[in-house]
Amino acid sequence: MSSGQPVREFTAAQYHEHLAEGHADVVEFFDRLLVDARAADTPLHAFASLDERVIRLQAEHLRALRARGDTLPPLYGVPIAVKDIIDTIDFPTACGSPIHEGRYASADATIVRRLREAGALIFGKSVTTEFATFVPGATRNPHDLEHTPGGSSSGSAVAVAAGIVPAALGTQTNGSVLRPASYCGIYGFKPTRGVLPRSGIFDQSPSLDQPGVFARSIDDLALITELMSGDDGLDAVARGIAPRRLLQVSRSEPPVTPRFCFVRTPWWDQMDEEARQACDAFVELMAGAVDVAELPDIVRQVVGWHASLNDAELAFALQREYRHHRELLSAPLRERVEQGQRVSVIDYLTARDRVAHVAVAFDEYFDRYDAILTPAALGAAPRGFATTGNPIMQTVWSFGGLPSVSLPLLQLSGGMPLGVQAVGRLHHDGRLLRSARWLVDEFLKRSR
Repeated sequence: MSSGQPVREFTAAQYHEHLAEGHADVVEFFDRLLVDARAADTPLHAFASLDERVIRLQAEHLRALRARGDTLPPLYGVPIAVKDIIDTIDFPTACGSPIHEGRYASADATIVRRLREAGALIFGKSVTTEFATFVPGATRNPHDLEHTPGGSSSGSAVAVAAGIVPAALGTQTNGSVLRPASYCGIYGFKPTRGVLPRSGIFDQSPSLDQPGVFARSIDDLALITELMSGDDGLDAVARGIAPRRLLQVSRSEPPVTPRFCFVRTPWWDQMDEEARQACDAFVELMAGAVDVAELPDIVRQVVGWHASLNDAELAFALQREYRHHRELLSAPLRERVEQGQRVSVIDYLTARDRVAHVAVAFDEYFDRYDAILTPAALGAAPRGFATTGNPIMQTVWSFGGLPSVSLPLLQLSGGMPLGVQAVGRLHHDGRLLRSARWLVDEFLKRSR
């Protein structure tokens, strides 16, 4: 790292280097970091829980590990924020609701446990929308405090974008990782469904839910996902999936120059005009590497299937809360639960049946291209806090469980960011990240 580089600009790899090589005492380092984090978070409200005692105990454990002379693990000293629907034994997990305020889990979620084993320090619980749905929390966008950061992984995206932590965990059922990453101008990665086990994470929609990662570099996305990946014997969706070797693949030279297709989805006319112009300019700049293609109009049907599946499973997931604490659910969430209760059996089963078909429906594109590119959102983060924005640009890919990554490449008026979303073939996560790295490097080269 460069001499005098501010800590808020550190990547996860730089945190590890700084602390593993003894440039700072880990306990003193995190004492200072927590003071800075509280100050930075005051206007942003990225964290639902920041506990000095818990952070210090973890830091003391890391200090003792170093004092024993043990080989230091790959995420030694890396602070990671965890979305408040992912269980942790030492921070409460409230799911963004007063119903579960102060609830402590009896065990860490699998992905949290694996991060701790890799030496990471869980830095706090980041704000989620209510039960990871559409009702916003208090979090603000660091690029402009009058704009939403997106949702439902609001706090995780903001904690990374504001430099409080280098990486954070989120979840995506529709667009809850990639959309906030786009709005906040950082990298967001949702791997193939099943690569990251979901044990210990609130089951909003078991057919659709997927954990994901926010970071400031593709290297960090790859390493952190790799260390959390693989079957844990508990999540049926992860059954038989071996740990991924993403970092080595993502860093490798592509065997041939990658090819991409940019698709103006059926929702192109809903995009802000400035965002459409920015995307058109991106395609023009990347001529020779990026072709323009169309998605068949039939993909519109996926939106209805996604809604039927998500609403029905959400209603089931919240049946106890709805029955016993209905008054503590927001009015929009109560209405959505009731909507889910009305989904017919045939509509639900039809939607579930379609998931596997959509997962392979784009193979003809991937036979020609390394990744499909789309805007990661309809435009910049909306002003105000009545909504977290529209997730429509992720709906199809989330439904099929395809790996996707938001790349912070475009900038709109007022300095507001817009991500380019890259989508890969099912289980080709390493290839997607390798192609995304090439695309970012080539874009920066051509932009000079």
